[in-house]
Amino acid sequence: MKKNFNIAGIRDVKSMHSIGARCIPKVLRSSYLELYLCKKEMGRLEKEIFILDKKRNSVNMQLESIGKQIRKLQKEIIDEQKNRSIKNTPSKSIKLMSVKY
Repeated sequence: MKKNFNIAGIRDVKSMHSIGARCIPKVLRSSYLELYLCKKEMGRLEKEIFILDKKRNSVNMQLESIGKQIRKLQKEIIDEQKNRSIKNTPSKSIKLMSVKY
């Protein structure tokens, strides 16, 4: 199965904010308002980075846990195979004796 992680999605579409377009002409708009909007956007993006870092840490912990389980199960399988091979090989030949009734 082929996995494409670089497929463009809705987050990749440029918005009015990202291209810098405004509905008010530059002469009429306030620099304070622009500064406020930029700071709000910066705060939102920092918050998003924090959330993504938390998710990344959580996923890494889950991956480590699953890795430990896989190693444990592989070890159990190897031990079972060793025990089966030991049980299947007889140590002594079986002596047969005929019985008459």
